[in-house]
Amino acid sequence: MPKLEREKRPRPESFLDLIRQQGRGNLKIFLGFAPGVGKTYRMLQEAHALKKKGVDVVVGVVDTHGRAETEALLEGLEQVPARRVQYKGIELLDLDMDAVLVRMPELVLIDELPHTNAPGGHNKKRWQDVEECLAMGINVMTTMNVQHIESLTDDIARTTKVRVTETVPDRFLSTLADEIVDVDLPVDELLDRLEEGKIYPRERIAQAFKHFFQFRKLTALREFSLREVAKSVGARAAKREATMGGAAEEIPKERVLVAMSPEARQASILIRKGARLAGELNTD
Repeated sequence: MPKLEREKRPRPESFLDLIRQQGRGNLKIFLGFAPGVGKTYRMLQEAHALKKKGVDVVVGVVDTHGRAETEALLEGLEQVPARRVQYKGIELLDLDMDAVLVRMPELVLIDELPHTNAPGGHNKKRWQDVEECLAMGINVMTTMNVQHIESLTDDIARTTKVRVTETVPDRFLSTLADEIVDVDLPVDELLDRLEEGKIYPRERIAQAFKHFFQFRKLTALREFSLREVAKSVGARAAKREATMGGAAEEIPKERVLVAMSPEARQASILIRKGARLAGELNTD
């Protein structure tokens, strides 16, 4: 009897199953805790696997940072020509949204979700480009680091003493993402990769060790990333259970109230804290 019940239960959809569905595009995020853990590499590996299964995959934009192993994985994948922009005497290569929308692939790879676009594009931020693709029915795979989650910036700034300026709205992880993959690596191994010149050019290694690439900071960032993915998995499991009729009746939910004075200087921090707490409690 238990076996029959298991067979009747719907199986979780794979990203390939989601891609094949019509309507809004589906989003897969490869989340890491620091540069060099292998987010882009993992995304490109999956792109090749999906291409072998017949998915129409194109590379919208991928920044290899000169890493030979990552560059090798671009071979065999169709790439949309980059948008070339002259800015302050420097030529910038950026995502060409016009070309992506004309091509209308089944799946597009858009690296570095928090990135600020070069002037003259469709949108100011790359995450806005991703939202546009999803609205057009194009499936997207993308990458980002945990320190760029908007509501985490205060906690991470206190932990690392470094405040990031490019952030991604929480909705990307809480509601928009259909799948989140934690791309993890032991901290010691990541530091070894940095020292061997596998993450940044030699002239940038010393500077990297002064910022994020300290054992204590990386350990804290890794914990943030693991917790974020675990929370996301739990929320999706609860949502799936509710969709399948697992909850016999509506359970009353607690709400989170944020109180502040009209002159509160910490208002934005309080609101972000309240939003995160509400998300963790799956409430409003």
